[in-house]
Amino acid sequence: MHLLEIGGQRYAQFEGLRMQRGLVHAFSTRPFDVSVNREREVGVCAEHRRQMAADFGFDAGSLRCCVQVHAARIAVLEQTGEAPMLDGFDAVVTGERGLALMTFSADCPLVLVYDPRREVLGLAHASWRCTVAALVRRVVETMQERFDCDPSRLCAGVGPSAGPMRYEVKEDVYLAAAGLPERARLFSVRDGRLYFDLWEANRLQLVQAGVPRKNVEVAGICTMSRTDLFYSFRREGAGCGHFGLLAGLSEPGRVSS
Repeated sequence: MHLLEIGGQRYAQFEGLRMQRGLVHAFSTRPFDVSVNREREVGVCAEHRRQMAADFGFDAGSLRCCVQVHAARIAVLEQTGEAPMLDGFDAVVTGERGLALMTFSADCPLVLVYDPRREVLGLAHASWRCTVAALVRRVVETMQERFDCDPSRLCAGVGPSAGPMRYEVKEDVYLAAAGLPERARLFSVRDGRLYFDLWEANRLQLVQAGVPRKNVEVAGICTMSRTDLFYSFRREGAGCGHFGLLAGLSEPGRVSS
């Protein structure tokens, strides 16, 4: 991933997607906690979200944040007047310029899907529950159905998360993943423990939804190994904080960051 610094704060971007005209995106990194659900730090985290939006040229009032519940619900924003907090949604799709969308994580992949031709953007929080519910595939389908996007023209990125060598799960996750394509190769057993490859599971969903393989970028950064960059619930425990993915469609005439 590409690292950059703005006003003393470090951000990360997908190498390929940062070159896409009309798209602005970035992941926050430590120590910038942008959580929407930390009651004790609500003011500090809200200020961090506003600062991040400003750093990438968005007004604070343009923020639309997913308040995630690990469910496969997609908010479709077709006008600028929606509430700033998208309660109960783990994914969001829009074709509206000037909105700054945000999803959040502390080990789950955050996935970005972009149509440079139609200028439509989708974000998803791909927790294991959302992954086995094929949320990322459904984001592509929503972009196709609601905005006439052609999957073959989409590009996408699968963000940092607990990696395939570290993301340990129980048998119930394997059973819940029965509907995933090529399930057997998404799981591995080492020393009697079961591991789930969320990166590949979501990459496959994108490809099988019609996104060209060459257009899918996987960050390949394990949050459990890189706690210098990202928060990790599994390594650090509850209350560790959340990093966020901010993305939006830039206004005409503006050069993307």
